[in-house]
Amino acid sequence: MPHCILEYSCNVADQVDPRQVLLDLHEVLAATGEFNRADIKGRAIEHQVFVVGDGAQDRAFVSLNLAILDGRSDELKTRISEQAAEILKRAFARTLAERRCSLTVQVSEMHRPSYQKIVSGTS
Repeated sequence: MPHCILEYSCNVADQVDPRQVLLDLHEVLAATGEFNRADIKGRAIEHQVFVVGDGAQDRAFVSLNLAILDGRSDELKTRISEQAAEILKRAFARTLAERRCSLTVQVSEMHRPSYQKIVSGTS
């Protein structure tokens, strides 16, 4: 925890390095002092099949969900969301300039009592 889930359509115009985007997001989260860097998990999914709005071919999307355990302040969630959006705006700048693109960031809360974590090996 937290979980960074980056999803984007296959028609983005940028040559994005999703691993670097995730590392940049991990840095934002770690810098808050609220999260242990070793516990942050990121994954990126490029969607080959998608529809945005009317389904026109020039419509693209970039969506980031940052799932964190509940109990954090709205101010922290807003700050994380704003910083994450800036990272995505830089990473997908060409797409935002050349395509009709919906770029969204959401910070969602995971229910603390029901969250389970099992770690194997050494950290």
